[in-house]
Amino acid sequence: MGFSAPLLLFSLVFLLSNPTMVRGKGELRALMDMKASLDPESRYLPSWTINGDPCNGSFEGVACNEKGQVANVSLQGKGLSGKLSPAIAGLKHLTGLYLHYNSLYGEIPREIANLSELVDLYLNVNHLSGKIPPEIASMENLLVLQLCYNQLTGSIPTQLGALEKLRVVALQSNQLTGAIPASLGDLGMLVRLDLSSNNLFGSIPTSLADAPSLKVLDVHNNTLSGNVPPALKRLEDGFLYEYNLGLCGVGFSSLKACKASDHVNPSRPEPYGAATRDIPETANVKLPCNRTRCLNSSKSNPTSITVGIFVVIIAMSAIGILTFTVYRRRKQKLGGSVHMIDSRLSS
Repeated sequence: MGFSAPLLLFSLVFLLSNPTMVRGKGELRALMDMKASLDPESRYLPSWTINGDPCNGSFEGVACNEKGQVANVSLQGKGLSGKLSPAIAGLKHLTGLYLHYNSLYGEIPREIANLSELVDLYLNVNHLSGKIPPEIASMENLLVLQLCYNQLTGSIPTQLGALEKLRVVALQSNQLTGAIPASLGDLGMLVRLDLSSNNLFGSIPTSLADAPSLKVLDVHNNTLSGNVPPALKRLEDGFLYEYNLGLCGVGFSSLKACKASDHVNPSRPEPYGAATRDIPETANVKLPCNRTRCLNSSKSNPTSITVGIFVVIIAMSAIGILTFTVYRRRKQKLGGSVHMIDSRLSS
């Protein structure tokens, strides 16, 4: 008993003096949980073992910083076909997460927002579904957000406008809906924004056109509408807008000129993509007419009434004549019968 107490005390002092070891165990558990979720059949990550050391180079795709903390997970194109585990939150010092070109499915866990030191997030070219977690907005050091070529749904979180360091946002080829958030125009460091091949509607916010560092804006193949902000002409070939039939503007090739109804407020995207609505053909609506048409329509009513009255008079006259003729014939027949009876009685 006297021996175990000093040994316990020594172990405690050793652990407290080596916080890296304590953190390392926590990161090891997080990595093992990630392996079970990313590679449920243990086909692609055999080097990740519970008795291994993530920082000695034995864990495929894992790199550590000078403090012995897991800082990078690079597993792009490894054939992974599982899910991204919420255990990713245990890698608190991660600066790069590269899981693109796999077959991952399921939703992006909200816990990923706990990676406050993350700089690069590459989840593109997978089968991820669900909504983009708005909690991502708390990842204040994020520079690159690559979520393209997935099956993400819902709207683009307006909270992304709080990521002041964000330089690249790639959300193309998903199933995103809704309007382009005007808050994206607050990203002063944003260089590239790709929202193409989604189901976005509404107008292009003026604030986005005024983003000072923006070089490429790709919104082609959506259902956007309204007047394109003239400031986007400065992007020249960096502005891609084809296959948005509702867009209009001056100075852009292949864009029609805008009508008065096309001038929606660009800073507040119209939620249904157009300033006006087509009136259904079955609606009981008073159609507009010019003066001549309206006068002709009003003059036709008395004429119709006169013709109707004339037809009724003729019909009634015909009926009266017919009735009188029938009556007269019956009276003559009756008179003849009485004369014959009188002649027989007198004889």
